[in-house]
Amino acid sequence: MLASKSSEVTEINFQGTPGEDIVSMAKCLEKMGVKISKKTSKWIVYPPKNGLILPKETIYCGNSGTVARIMTALAATFDSEITIDGDISLRKRSNSILSSCLKQLGCEISSDGFPCTVKGPINPKDIEIDASESSQPISALILCSSDFKSAMNLTIIGQEVSRGYLQLTCKIAEKWGLKQNILGNTIELSSWEIITPKTVKIPSEMSLYPMAILLDNLHQNLQVEIEEQDIDELLFNTLELLEDPDINIINLRDASDIITPAAALMAISSGGDIIGAAHTKGKESDRIFRTCELLREFSLSCSTKKDGLSLLGGEIPKIPNEPIDTHMDHRLAMTAVILATYCGGKIMNPEIIKVTHPDFLEMIKTLEILQP
Repeated sequence: MLASKSSEVTEINFQGTPGEDIVSMAKCLEKMGVKISKKTSKWIVYPPKNGLILPKETIYCGNSGTVARIMTALAATFDSEITIDGDISLRKRSNSILSSCLKQLGCEISSDGFPCTVKGPINPKDIEIDASESSQPISALILCSSDFKSAMNLTIIGQEVSRGYLQLTCKIAEKWGLKQNILGNTIELSSWEIITPKTVKIPSEMSLYPMAILLDNLHQNLQVEIEEQDIDELLFNTLELLEDPDINIINLRDASDIITPAAALMAISSGGDIIGAAHTKGKESDRIFRTCELLREFSLSCSTKKDGLSLLGGEIPKIPNEPIDTHMDHRLAMTAVILATYCGGKIMNPEIIKVTHPDFLEMIKTLEILQP
């Protein structure tokens, strides 16, 4: 999105195949006049000479809450109506925090969910924003603040979650020219010029780290090699706990995306409690409830808590009696497939995994795993 608003071309380098969430972001921006040359290990982004244009049709964000929230904030910088929509999973997710903020900033928004029609422009003024459910609304406002006509203070209230992702947003924006002024829990935002660093290297997706550990732990004859090059220190600190055999309680305040594979890991190892994950209820599915449901289908003892899960530990997965419903949640589906590599099972809608990891199922097919 930042590359699309720069005045010069940007080359984005990466390994692997971009997930469907990333492709959705590209398609949204292409409807606004951006040209993107998509090659095997790099994308080249050509921003429109006179800035982003008003899209002629609905902006479709697929399965991605991140894309939908960034595009909602971006749409609010226009003074014409833009409709934001997505798939059936996205339509079940709330956008009320960002919607409320934009309304306070003078925008018109038809709904607190999706689809919604947004009409700006944003008229900056000091507001408060609740960060106890997600950091995405704050990230969306930061990334779109280059268009602000005047300065505003964004005061964060509530217990912040996913703080590493917000830190990542700030680091990225600073590399693109944002002179950030953060005082305590207040972020000052004002107009700034987006200047491309010319070349951007995308690091590994470390939120998939627990999937690799789970696969490795289920199969003694399999060794999974992992590149550790993440810049989200809070997330990585949580990931390191998963490999400590003496840990029986894990706080996922800053690592909500890993709740499902983390729970499966604890179920087949020493057990314990997952806490600090109440905000995972608003993901692609209610991940506290659906993770517990998934593990029980594989005969792994699990119970829900207000903000997490309790795992008995010391168990092995058994083949489910019924097909596993993934509820169109890519992380549930990925975990289900990994558990099924040990005991077998039928997984419904595994194609949803392409949202994050398009090559995952082909990778699993190539593994030479000796079944127990």
